[in-house]
Amino acid sequence: MAPAKTRRSMNVAEPASSRWFAPPRRGVRPEIQALRAVAVMMVVLYHLWPNRLPGGYAGVDVFFVISGYLITAHLLREVERTGGVALASFWARRARRLLPASLLVVVVSAIATLLFVPRTFWSDFFRHMGGAIFYVENWLLAGDAVDYLAAESNASPVQHYWSLSAEEQFYLIWPLLIVAALWIARRSGAQRRAIAWVLATVTLGSLVMSIVMTSVLPSAAYFITPTRAWEFGIGGLLALVPAAASPTLRATAAWVGAAGIVATAFLYDGQTPFPGWHALLPVLATAAVIWAGTTSARGSLAHLARLRPVQYLGDISYSLYLWHWPPIVVLPYVLGRDMTFWELCGVLALTIVLADLTKRFVEDPVRSAGVLTSRAPRVSLYVAAAAMVVALVVPAGGWATARAESEAAAVEVERFDPTGQCVGADALLDPSCEGAAPVAADDLVPAVSALKEDTADAYECYTQTPEDGELRTCSYGSTEPDATRVALVGDSHAATLIPALKPHLVERGWRLDTYVARGCTWTAGLAESDCAEYRDGLIAALPDYDIVLTTTSRSAGAETEDAPSARAAAWGAAIDAGVEVVAITDNPRVLDDMVDCVAEHPDAAAAGTSCVMPRERAVEPADPILAAAEREPRAGVVRMNDAYCRDDGCPMVAGGVVVYRDAHHLTVTYARSVADVLLQRIDAALAAEG
Repeated sequence: MAPAKTRRSMNVAEPASSRWFAPPRRGVRPEIQALRAVAVMMVVLYHLWPNRLPGGYAGVDVFFVISGYLITAHLLREVERTGGVALASFWARRARRLLPASLLVVVVSAIATLLFVPRTFWSDFFRHMGGAIFYVENWLLAGDAVDYLAAESNASPVQHYWSLSAEEQFYLIWPLLIVAALWIARRSGAQRRAIAWVLATVTLGSLVMSIVMTSVLPSAAYFITPTRAWEFGIGGLLALVPAAASPTLRATAAWVGAAGIVATAFLYDGQTPFPGWHALLPVLATAAVIWAGTTSARGSLAHLARLRPVQYLGDISYSLYLWHWPPIVVLPYVLGRDMTFWELCGVLALTIVLADLTKRFVEDPVRSAGVLTSRAPRVSLYVAAAAMVVALVVPAGGWATARAESEAAAVEVERFDPTGQCVGADALLDPSCEGAAPVAADDLVPAVSALKEDTADAYECYTQTPEDGELRTCSYGSTEPDATRVALVGDSHAATLIPALKPHLVERGWRLDTYVARGCTWTAGLAESDCAEYRDGLIAALPDYDIVLTTTSRSAGAETEDAPSARAAAWGAAIDAGVEVVAITDNPRVLDDMVDCVAEHPDAAAAGTSCVMPRERAVEPADPILAAAEREPRAGVVRMNDAYCRDDGCPMVAGGVVVYRDAHHLTVTYARSVADVLLQRIDAALAAEG
């Protein structure tokens, strides 16, 4: 790599300074600042208006390439100058550069959460703030994405810190790779070649992992560092490539790269498998722009890159990225509704102002503070560690408060009897309950603060990853040798019914075995499914049972045309083997923001005047259980919609009990309240079969 002075000399042909163009600045490459401006605006506009810029999320990938290039170039210059890498000094500089603004935004977000966000979200939000402070937010989000019960949690004000976490982890590991390459070079004597081989190996391995994992586990692949490291690596390898080329070629490369970034922003969307091989377009496009630099060639990007607004946005891009997301999350709670177009424009303006102030009064002063820069690097690292601990105080306190309230509410749930008159489902099923006085908001069960945790033992034997073929089961109820053997089969909606059935099993002489798995429905002949191996084991086990109870999420209705017949075929095979099959219709669905509605309007929700989903929308799409029952009439069918809906709609609260813990999973408390009517109808279905 050419010395810094030589490299700068290749970019001297800058547009003339004027009131429209930013003047040249020592050590600042205008095309990189322009890339930062484009990247941050891609992300911000995508988050504000996702339908207008559907691929704007790829702005993060642009940032990753820039970081990989700049950090590697810096480390290489240090190696050429000193023969090694001063790790403590490097990490201290990174801490002074990134931590102050990052911690400020987390603390402000934590205070805003305490002031404006309903308590039901505190536990999740503050947990993620802790992850943001210690730069592990990407791993928390990956874990939540894999965990089905956490996957539908509301986005926290610091969810965007996942990319900062990946970047900080890169800053931690990348210089160690350089050091490892230098150790290898002691034997070979070729430093640059050793560095190139080490970085290329890591980059290629990460790219392969990204492609594979994006195809099999995309929700986690999006966040974790190993599937993103190759993007930094491409930038790092670019730092090893000389930029000696004609101005015309470099200008052409810059335009091609810019076109690739723009194409990504408009042609990609949320359905594009990402990162994987699709991320090659924005990554290589960014690399092309960096490699090209700024040139004097006719029609180059130099004039656009040097525009003052572009350079300004590049300068504040870090703080702009930090500040843009918290208002998007918090302000709807303040307003009690989604933001309008003009309010979103106001968020954009506010974000720019906050970013400017943070750059002026936080980022720059701390980065150049003599009290830190004039001392040993370990002083900066000690101060950084102390600042992280101090910043943790507010979210840790909020999280502890939320957990204490949740645990207290869980105790109340265990003591609560959901089978009383006009309690829970009885309020919908018993006509005499119409007009009964509503329960006070403070007496709702489960309490709003514990809503997400009201799962009891519903998922203790739930298979999160059925594609591995493991057929897990748990047994409940009678242990007598002549007990009626009953299997409960289905997805998470079937699991929700376990707490409803469990208290009644012994008295009925039933032994219940559960076969509940994520995304798996009981069908025959759909070999292309990820659950195929799991289903094969299930089909082999079920003929040993007397009764099979089955249900599935109505979202499974959006499946292939063959699915109802495949489901009916599976039922028919079990019936032919002497098993009585009873299919239970699924509970309705509500809107994603209905939980927010209860948290924000508990009195109206308890009275049934708010947080009610129109019935015709709640029962969409059509229940797949009914489609299969039309094809296999020998199976019994239990219809349950009246236990969840009134004539005018499906409420979030019925008889003082909150019905749903999210948009479609019942709370355990409400499931227990439907137990009596569910069992009565199961008995009726069995009698009809007999």
